[in-house]
Amino acid sequence: MENNRCPKVCVVIPVYNAQTWISRAIQSVLGQNYPDLCLIVVDDGSTDKSATEIALFANELLFLEGENRGACHARNLGLKAAKESAADYILFLDADDYLEGEIIAGSVNQALLTNADMVVSNMHLQHGDGSREKRYLYKDQIQPEEFYKGWMSGSYVNPSGVLWRVDFIDRIGGWDESLARAQDLEITLRALQNRPCIWKNETGAAIHVRVNPNSISNNQSEQALQSRFRAVSGLVDTAQGTTFSKYDGLMYREIYHIASAAFRYGHVALGRQIVGYLKERKYRKHPGTLLHSVVAGILGLENKIRLRKHVGQKRH
Repeated sequence: MENNRCPKVCVVIPVYNAQTWISRAIQSVLGQNYPDLCLIVVDDGSTDKSATEIALFANELLFLEGENRGACHARNLGLKAAKESAADYILFLDADDYLEGEIIAGSVNQALLTNADMVVSNMHLQHGDGSREKRYLYKDQIQPEEFYKGWMSGSYVNPSGVLWRVDFIDRIGGWDESLARAQDLEITLRALQNRPCIWKNETGAAIHVRVNPNSISNNQSEQALQSRFRAVSGLVDTAQGTTFSKYDGLMYREIYHIASAAFRYGHVALGRQIVGYLKERKYRKHPGTLLHSVVAGILGLENKIRLRKHVGQKRH
């Protein structure tokens, strides 16, 4: 470490029915070559054999258990334990993701050199067949607006690739436990609106694995879509009067896609609520293919999706 300083780092892994992946995640943390590293695993009421897998590492981590109250609650429990242990930095690793290379040491080194509140690392995507999409996003110091726009344009980095200063994430209020969806987006963009100092770490990587059928991102229930809408629209509200309001168009585009999903999955009342929200804010675009834009512009989003469903049913 620079200047012989060695801050304490906690890695928090929230777990819910992750028996297939949790050992890999744990081993990737325990294999980090960093002298003051604490691993906190929080089981969120799993009903599978996750606890049995975690117990294999009982002497090497802090294991917290509770009833099922969601990933954000589990993460906040881990944050509380990290603060009680006087941790300086924290990283939230999803149970189906893992760390590669000396990402912790590299991130802490960058934090010490720059006094960063957030250190962003490379996050590669791993698919079910084992292939990878390598993503080398951002460089050096990252302006909050750059990361904000990037997140909403597909250049996102989920929590597994972000080291947070504990006092910063605590100051912004931690994770929003009321959300069932868009949790990563909400805390990241809310953090950016608080103008943190952000730097890039090029050592190691976080591997985001896309093979978990129980992943929150696969949930298209009415509760999940309502949560997603509330998260994004709330960020639009808090952005007003700031430099982030210039990205409202990107936020409205995301909200439009939520409305589209609501209609596709039969949550008609929610879809209409969201379309009404967009009309109030004079968002008239229909993002997507040219055909979609033309047809939705003529028929309206709800009728366009209803027509598509009808045509699809007739073909079958």
